[in-house]
Amino acid sequence: MKNNIKLLDGSMSYPLELDGYNLNNRLWTGNALIDNPELIKKIHLGYINSGADYLLTSTYQISYDILKERGIDSQEIKKIFQKSLDIAKEAIKESNTNRDIKIVASLGPFASYKKSASEYVGIYDSTDDEILNFHINNLNIIKEIEYEIILYETIPCLREIKILSKIFDKLDKEIWVSMTCNDDINFRDGSSISEACNILSKFDHISTIGLNCFSPLYVKEAYEILKNNTKKKIIIYPNSGEVYNPKEKIWNGKKLYENKMIKKWLSLSPDIIGGCCRVGYDEIKKMREEIDNHE
Repeated sequence: MKNNIKLLDGSMSYPLELDGYNLNNRLWTGNALIDNPELIKKIHLGYINSGADYLLTSTYQISYDILKERGIDSQEIKKIFQKSLDIAKEAIKESNTNRDIKIVASLGPFASYKKSASEYVGIYDSTDDEILNFHINNLNIIKEIEYEIILYETIPCLREIKILSKIFDKLDKEIWVSMTCNDDINFRDGSSISEACNILSKFDHISTIGLNCFSPLYVKEAYEILKNNTKKKIIIYPNSGEVYNPKEKIWNGKKLYENKMIKKWLSLSPDIIGGCCRVGYDEIKKMREEIDNHE
């Protein structure tokens, strides 16, 4: 009997970089959603052809607050979020795939909006109300759009998980939550991933809990922390192992990801695997091959 491990896609930014697209702006990949949607669709098609079961929308850096600051009104903001869903649907249709591919709305942490913050540090010089209002403003837009799944990803601190826990019940959709961690498998600010799992596990419509954008060398340890602290489905999608410099906005070091790692990840029996920053089509295709060959 074949396994039921599913495959998330990889990085949106990496193929854009390889295509020569300039990501050095606050909207990051969301800028391409607005000014070059065909390029976003091309990337979705690339991941479909690589074998992904789930496609992430290009909305990680898009938020109500950041678009409002640019003078965009609420109706137009809603249209931008809707476009992210429509483009993914178009890609699935154009691919003529027989697979049941689902679309996941990507929502970034408060750090994706706050200029002085970073997902790789997890410390905010903001009040709880500022963080809460950021997420409520996004929620009021996305609840009107027919996303199948909402993913809050790269959450860097327990504080933000506690704040998010105040709004989960206001969203009548399937929710995934993925956190990001240091090499000791605690949040970027040193707070407890285990405690976060315990909080998230109390919500019925949170189906999946995971970790993303951390070193691929620590997948086993990450999986064990999650497995020991939740009965929800588990998603793991590390980055390439390179280290991001948030001040210079560049990746340093070498890729630590190797194809031989995938078999070890699959032996843990996670529910979903995939790739984050600097992980592209080739790596996702290899994951597809290994999943299909894994008993």
